Amino acid sequence: MLEDKIIEVKNIKKICRGKTILDIDQFAVLKNKFNFIIGGNGSGKTSLLNILSLVEQDFRGEIYYKGRKINKDEQNLALRRKFSVIWQDPYLYRGNVFYNIALPLKLRNIEQSIIDKKVREMAGRLEISNLLEQSAYTLSGGEKQKTSIARALISEPEILFVDEATTNLDEESIYFFNSHFADLVTDEMTVVMVSHDRRQIKELADQITLLKGGKVKTTKTINDFNFELFGAGIETFIAELV
Repeated sequence: MLEDKIIEVKNIKKICRGKTILDIDQFAVLKNKFNFIIGGNGSGKTSLLNILSLVEQDFRGEIYYKGRKINKDEQNLALRRKFSVIWQDPYLYRGNVFYNIALPLKLRNIEQSIIDKKVREMAGRLEISNLLEQSAYTLSGGEKQKTSIARALISEPEILFVDEATTNLDEESIYFFNSHFADLVTDEMTVVMVSHDRRQIKELADQITLLKGGKVKTTKTINDFNFELFGAGIETFIAELV
């Protein structure tokens, strides 16, 4: 149903240096759900996420937000501000942790008293309150990712995009992310995740889309997803979940 789709793409094709990266007839993101995109290396997962989040502009095809076609040649600033992205390699700005978390609210001209309250509340939930005055450049990998997550969530985005956020983290940080992430996301939020993490997929997924060679092989709920349809590869580790 239309009201269940918050983003939809049609006839998407991305070509880089003569190689087809994506060739997707249709794909939809379900509203207020955890939408997982999985696949092997080079399957086009991150490229699709970048298109959905309006980061990528170099592609052919159509993208719709709540049924309205988006002109990808426009800035779409108001729409972009409804999205947040957590990257695999967190990029933090010069300044302390407080500044990095607060930045999205500052750009929206939120009152400073409200910013202070929201930042301290979010830092507490991510257990980084003791780092707020620390330079972002001195943080460990796990601390940087927690700061990045806090910054992505502080504006309460309508859609949160997550690109393999735990890939470069230590085991303790991965455990924290997997244990707390669902509690950090509000019921009104839609999540699109690229992930190889078994526990994330098992505990969070509502919809799973498998990409192979830049094409959508199948999209199902986790209960209906048939991993035995495919040969050796990603389904080897996913099969343990079902």
